Amino acid sequence: MEIRSTRGGSARRASRGIATCSLVLCLLPIAPAKDRVAKPESVPSSRTAVEKGDFEFGVSHLGKEIRVFGFRPANYAGGPLLVIFHGASRNAEGYRDGARELAEQLGMLLVVPEFDRKRFDVEAYQEGGVLKDGKLQPQEQWTFTYLQPMLEEVSKREGRELPCYLVGHSAGAQFLGRMAALYPNEARRMVLVNPGSLIFPDDKQRYPYGFGGLADAMTSDAAMQRYLSAPLTFYLGTGDVTTQYLSTGKQAMKQGPTRIERGRNCHAAGKQLAASNGWDFSWKLIEAEGLEHGSGPMWKHANCRLAILGERVETLSAE
Repeated sequence: MEIRSTRGGSARRASRGIATCSLVLCLLPIAPAKDRVAKPESVPSSRTAVEKGDFEFGVSHLGKEIRVFGFRPANYAGGPLLVIFHGASRNAEGYRDGARELAEQLGMLLVVPEFDRKRFDVEAYQEGGVLKDGKLQPQEQWTFTYLQPMLEEVSKREGRELPCYLVGHSAGAQFLGRMAALYPNEARRMVLVNPGSLIFPDDKQRYPYGFGGLADAMTSDAAMQRYLSAPLTFYLGTGDVTTQYLSTGKQAMKQGPTRIERGRNCHAAGKQLAASNGWDFSWKLIEAEGLEHGSGPMWKHANCRLAILGERVETLSAE
């Protein structure tokens, strides 16, 4: 399934909040999933044994409950957790359905949290809730903080600790990229797939495009070094050059005219800053030749495994 999305620093940045990737879980039993795309039964936050297939549960935080759609592959044998952040379509269930094969190929437990448009507008989702009506919000109110309780809920259910990998597509990649900059976590890797805009490692661009305009207490060289040393991968389709659903405002266009150029430019800016200061640089740039914006083909491309795990394999599916 291909999901298309709508639209989406002198370096110093402090951010607190550590999202752990300790997980544990026993999910509701569900019918075996072969070729069926069954509507999963809504699962409350409780501990129950689980078999293979689709599942769903809720996570309450900041006075709101979000739904989380999951999938346990038939070949799952206790591997890592794969968290995918959906695009601006806000169709978490569709993203779960479209990434089943990827989860099977990687041997990972898959979860996709849903941030609906009614309660999480662009400022709250793509921009992480750092600002509200242009005003800086307390860190505990940021949308990034939903990660921790979701992982804790999976922990209660799964019954063991799992390393986690975070992947965001389009609007979800914008969310995840800004999380990497401002909200440290223990993910083994964070993968940004075709983001429409990013947070560049400078203070000339104002947030959400850079670190400009944020409180002094949130900025420091140490914080910028942490951002540049984060396990961040830019996974970009070289054919993602359309401006449909792409932010074309003045600040956004300074990052580049297309998504592929914005991703390359952000990676290059980070690399240059790290080199000029003698700092560690852990970001990676992986491209999928000829692919456009949709998530489905990006999941199936051989470089997807390389982007997530650092391993190269053949294309995941012939289709």
